[in-house]
Amino acid sequence: MRLEQLFSTRSQTLSFEFFPPKNERGWFTLEDTIEQLMPLGPDFVSVTYGAGGGTRARTREIVEHIQAKGGMTAMAHLTCVNASVAELRQLLDEYHGAGIENLLALRGDPPKGQAQFTTSEGGLTHAGELIDLISADQRFSIVCAAFPEGHPELASRTANWDHLLEKFQRGACAAITQCFFAVTPYRELCAYVESRRGPTRIIPGILPVTDYHGLVRFCTRCGASVPPELRALLEPLSADPVAVRAAGIRYTIALCRNLLRGGAPGLHLYALNRSTASAEIVTALRQSGDLA
Repeated sequence: MRLEQLFSTRSQTLSFEFFPPKNERGWFTLEDTIEQLMPLGPDFVSVTYGAGGGTRARTREIVEHIQAKGGMTAMAHLTCVNASVAELRQLLDEYHGAGIENLLALRGDPPKGQAQFTTSEGGLTHAGELIDLISADQRFSIVCAAFPEGHPELASRTANWDHLLEKFQRGACAAITQCFFAVTPYRELCAYVESRRGPTRIIPGILPVTDYHGLVRFCTRCGASVPPELRALLEPLSADPVAVRAAGIRYTIALCRNLLRGGAPGLHLYALNRSTASAEIVTALRQSGDLA
């Protein structure tokens, strides 16, 4: 099902994100994760696209597999990295031929070892141009990325949010946010967009908090921030991984509950090819009646 059709019938959605495994063992782990999470009834799932396009074929393979196995709506990530327009058009044909109807359009991160994004010869420079290309094709629903705390390459949050408005104008039907760990940045982003565009589907991207040191490293790398209250909660426990995980999951559940009660149109959980944390969060939110 195309996601714009799904969104027209669902005020609240649940989705998970997976990444292509690097080896056979990783594939079995992903298979097990899918088996564990599918009974939770996600409305759709997404599969990432490696930096430099290195997992392009595997991304398509996993999306096809998920759709064929369980009839689940799946979305493939697509980036501008290391691809010409001709190559991107070929990839659109491949996706269409595989029955893939939904794409998350991203500029993409520079390949490993490359400090800055460089436009490929004959390629595209930013996500807005990629949305134009996919929109003109007319065979896909398009979702884009949103950054509640702004993008590290731009001078201000509002400059980034203006780019988000452009992506909606160009054809995106919804956005999924980069992970964040406090409600306020998300609410400020939604208020900014809605004041200029009206009601708009911006789905919170949620990373389950299970490892304090890993969380700090991740946030340093991607430009997200660890709120003071989360640091104060986890730092005293940092020598005890079990305690950190338990406290982090409780924090994540509370964050999700506040988002949903504030009107967020669902949750997109970055499952990291693991099932237990995401399953705990979804189960708790359903038991409290906050998630349908």
